[in-house]
Amino acid sequence: MAGKVLKVALTGGIASGKSLVSDLLEIHGCHIVDLDVISREIVLPGTEGLNELVESFGDSILLSDGSLDRKNLRDVLYKKGRNRAKIEQILHPKILQKMKSSMESFKEGVMVVVIPLLVEKKLWGPFDRAVVVDCDVDTQIKRLTARDNIDNTKAMTMLMAQASRDQRFQLSDHLPTDIINNNSKTSDLKDSIENLSQKLFALV
Repeated sequence: MAGKVLKVALTGGIASGKSLVSDLLEIHGCHIVDLDVISREIVLPGTEGLNELVESFGDSILLSDGSLDRKNLRDVLYKKGRNRAKIEQILHPKILQKMKSSMESFKEGVMVVVIPLLVEKKLWGPFDRAVVVDCDVDTQIKRLTARDNIDNTKAMTMLMAQASRDQRFQLSDHLPTDIINNNSKTSDLKDSIENLSQKLFALV
């Protein structure tokens, strides 16, 4: 049917491989909106988002070029719950507004929106389906410590701040959900994504 959009929410734990999965889906013709990308755009120098963060937390969250020191903010964020709440209060409405505009501007085909906190924030409302990228916790910890150059304790803290794997699987209570396993080889993942994309386009 011409002019139909299938809206798919893609989620998964930190370091589960969401970016790789969304890159592969894009290769197969899906239109990608990534909330991680949006969250960086709304705190660029000169934005309302960055100005509000500086008002709340001071200039120490800026790098010498005036851009946001994301690592510093993350450390502030994980240290105190009330900081986390304040940062979310400033940024989340702006992220969701930008997501909504991006979704409204796409008119036909399969749109995949990468939402790390889909389950935590119960953001499944606007979507037709969900995809959960899953891997075991040991794999997540290994990838996270290598990627962010942090120790196991810090990685575990970051994991604990998110929904559990079981909570993500319960997404199927709200939306038809596909689980993509990303523990093993990239070649297996590529096959899974090819099958998934065929399934999604058949539903448009």
